[in-house]
Amino acid sequence: MLPSAAVLSDTLINGLASHKALNKELFIGALYSDRLSGNGADILADSGEKRMELRVVARRLSARQLNRLWIEGMAINNPPALLTREAQNMVAFTALIKRSLKAGDRLQIQASGNSTHVILNDIELGSIDSPDFFNMVLRTWIGPVPLSSDFRDSLLTAGEVDNQILGRYESLSPSDERRLAIAAWKTPKPGPTPQSTASPVEALAAAPSIAPPSIAAPVTVPQPTLAQADAGLEASAETAQAAESETAVADADDPQSSIEQSQTETVEASGVEDAAEEVEEPEQLTAESLLSRQLYHSQLLKWTYKYIRYPKRAINRNQEGSVRISVVIDRDGKVKQVSELEPSRHSTLNQEAVRAVGRADPFPPVPEEINGDEFSFSLPIVFRLPK
Repeated sequence: MLPSAAVLSDTLINGLASHKALNKELFIGALYSDRLSGNGADILADSGEKRMELRVVARRLSARQLNRLWIEGMAINNPPALLTREAQNMVAFTALIKRSLKAGDRLQIQASGNSTHVILNDIELGSIDSPDFFNMVLRTWIGPVPLSSDFRDSLLTAGEVDNQILGRYESLSPSDERRLAIAAWKTPKPGPTPQSTASPVEALAAAPSIAPPSIAAPVTVPQPTLAQADAGLEASAETAQAAESETAVADADDPQSSIEQSQTETVEASGVEDAAEEVEEPEQLTAESLLSRQLYHSQLLKWTYKYIRYPKRAINRNQEGSVRISVVIDRDGKVKQVSELEPSRHSTLNQEAVRAVGRADPFPPVPEEINGDEFSFSLPIVFRLPK
């Protein structure tokens, strides 16, 4: 292990984590801070220099896939009032990258004063002027519902970085040709978008917290969706961090157990030739449509968690683990496809996650504000027995 000697630029590496989907490593993420800490709430509250850096391992990481990761993660880990206030900034942020990232690319998200700078291979793509925006993005990695619990834990090591992953991380670098290609990109400059009177932005801001559904009395499921809105942003982050989204589920005859959530993304096929780096067909996001997607995703998670049960066999064998499922539904809410993005080591838990989707079918229909013939979302679950 390496202590705080792992230093790049003027900040320290707080932790390194590998993110995988479908058993394929996508990227290595790094969290930099000028003050090392093993506590996520402390890092969020720190007003010093901070940076998130993502170095691509996979041959291709599509812009659509990456943006879905940010959109879902911000929705689950931030309070509704903040999402509403920062809606246009979220649109601008997701518009900065319209091409696929490639192996060796280095994407930096840097907090500097009241601004968030987005830099790809040393080329600044744009910035967001908001004192709150960087922490919104950072919560997708270290908030109450991160990409995975292991990913978050690996970032919160207070500088105790494994030599092997550090060596791999430092070896990832773009070619000179790739740097020139990024330099040729034109920085998107999205303008403000008028919003209709019947706006989902208003609906999200005005909506109260989703009531916890009951599964088997007296067991209940705490809210698995948008973080509670407290009086202050940092208070909300600390409250959510302390609460740590653990969802209690059980059959009527089962002992109490819990499911802790983790954030994930839907993986797209990567069978695109390396030579073809056309601009991807962008999702036409506005503040309205983005918040509609986030609100709908929250509803789908709430709906699904009602149908999850901890298998008796897994309880008897003391089996725990995390599972991440990708679900595709049609506009009527009927399931079209279910796949295991990241299975656990125990087939019993993996099968239960898939069965829960079957029990939840059909889902609530796709709202009119969301375009497309189908809707993809991720279902993150961690099965954990009480200690």
